[in-house]
Amino acid sequence: MYDLIVIGGGPAGLTATIYAIRKRLNVLMVSRDLGGKTNYRLSLPWIEEYQVIRGLETVVKFRNELEYLDFARKLEKVELVTRENEHFIVHTKEGNEYAAKAIIVATGARQSLLRVPGEERFMMRGLCYSAVSYAPLFIDRTVTVIGDSDLALKSAAELALVAKHVNLVGPTQPVLESPLGTKLNNAENVSVYKDYELVEVRGGSFAESVLVQSPTGSQQEIFSDGAFIEQRLNPNTGILGD
Repeated sequence: MYDLIVIGGGPAGLTATIYAIRKRLNVLMVSRDLGGKTNYRLSLPWIEEYQVIRGLETVVKFRNELEYLDFARKLEKVELVTRENEHFIVHTKEGNEYAAKAIIVATGARQSLLRVPGEERFMMRGLCYSAVSYAPLFIDRTVTVIGDSDLALKSAAELALVAKHVNLVGPTQPVLESPLGTKLNNAENVSVYKDYELVEVRGGSFAESVLVQSPTGSQQEIFSDGAFIEQRLNPNTGILGD
């Protein structure tokens, strides 16, 4: 039985595992991969790899430490965690079970998808889900934010500080009545498409435009250098069951 099992191989899981090893705990990290979301980045035609800060130096350092410690990692997908008396059992898709006195769940969260044509095709190629992470890449550019939430407003506001123009698609009246919504409504470099819905993401090698639909049913194509879908985050905690 392990002292500790860490579920998740992203920055948080890698850090927790390395610290546990250094504390001389009998620890096991279980994850589908090493690096998590740092294995992916938003690709834009005018951006080079070195221009994106991803914290890879730390992640790679910890990942390298774990790659040769076979006893401390299992590259498997966790499907369920159950409790048995005073310890926990981690069940993986590969059919294995690992017992531990304690568990750290470092599985992160995932974005809500809109499931519209072009969304999956252009994902991370001009279309992304975290404006706060990538806003500095859009200095003097035109960018579109899709969403009806505080997160969408915050993302549009972050981008409006650096972008030449921001298109905010989808906010409803209650959201726009907030102080931040009022500020965006009055901003000279922000166009608000109230109650519009995303219909399609279009482009060639990268996302170049979005097709949106008004409440009356008319459609309009909005061109920009990039687009962000800002919906709620869903924690990856389904494995915990009850």
